Amino acid sequence: MKRTIEEALLEARERIIRDDFVRAIFTGKRKGKSPEFQRVDLRPVEIKGEILIQSVAHDGKKDFTKNFDANSPEVNELLNSGFANLIIDSTSESYQIQITKKEEAIVGVSKTRLERVLDHDRQKERVLPESHPLFRALGFSDSAGRIKPTARDKYIQIDQLLRILEPTLTSFESRSKIRLVDLASGSAALTLAVHTYLSGDFQLETVGIERNPALVEKARDIARVAELHGIRFVENDIASAPHQGVDIVLALHACDTATDDAIEFVIASQAKVALIVPCCHQSRAAAIREQVGDLSFFGRDGIVDERLLDLATDALRGQRLRGAGYSVDIVEFVGDEHTARNLLIRGVRS
Repeated sequence: MKRTIEEALLEARERIIRDDFVRAIFTGKRKGKSPEFQRVDLRPVEIKGEILIQSVAHDGKKDFTKNFDANSPEVNELLNSGFANLIIDSTSESYQIQITKKEEAIVGVSKTRLERVLDHDRQKERVLPESHPLFRALGFSDSAGRIKPTARDKYIQIDQLLRILEPTLTSFESRSKIRLVDLASGSAALTLAVHTYLSGDFQLETVGIERNPALVEKARDIARVAELHGIRFVENDIASAPHQGVDIVLALHACDTATDDAIEFVIASQAKVALIVPCCHQSRAAAIREQVGDLSFFGRDGIVDERLLDLATDALRGQRLRGAGYSVDIVEFVGDEHTARNLLIRGVRS
């Protein structure tokens, strides 16, 4: 739903000062704006009996931490500093703002289930902390448990993926059995992170499907080093992979028409949840233009034409899932400073 920017930011501020506020994340750049930081995380903390807001701002190299009263000017200053994507989570719902290049605010609200933690000494709010042993096994963190600069983009991708997945978990009872399949799992960093995150709440079986044998073996080695159980990697392609009894499907940066194969896998398996990040689009330009009419003026500029076709392709993919009975939203995966392929198709079977 659309809001004016002023209305959306006012609603965001009201949610940040509420008693059920859990965390907020600000990323991306508004048109014509230059935020001082790449990303800002907010969370409530209790210091000497007083509830404050803690901000952790990241400039691409290091973090800057500051504590302030929720009613102080700092909240408004951050909200108005030029970020394009804002997520404000409470204990029960996630309020998301995307400010477009046309300076319109697109607002979405989804259910979530989070705990409000006020421990001041806790590490910066991440779904999986930097010190988690998985990141050492992946080679992402150093001996002190800090994410290396070269791995920070991937770490942020993992963190955001888990946040996008979180609202869909209401489809499952706590401690229930879940079968998760990651199609075109590649080097499997995201697969391993999702498995690690879900294993604490569910009886989880995870299967990574990858046709490159070297990547399959690499993923197996990392899972062994990280001492993960209930996860396996097999050499196969998407079209041949068995789809019976699948609950959650991931297909993250599956190149070319592998994304379309993944969508057909989701539909055939009747999975409850699907998270799909398209990559390396090979659009059927003629077919798309036949669907949407005369767009010849777009073809005058190659980059505009390419992006239009990419977006039209992903819109049709979302429609394919809707036609098969899924509630679908297409959201930004992470800011484009972290990956150029940053649209995510999220489907939940109705």
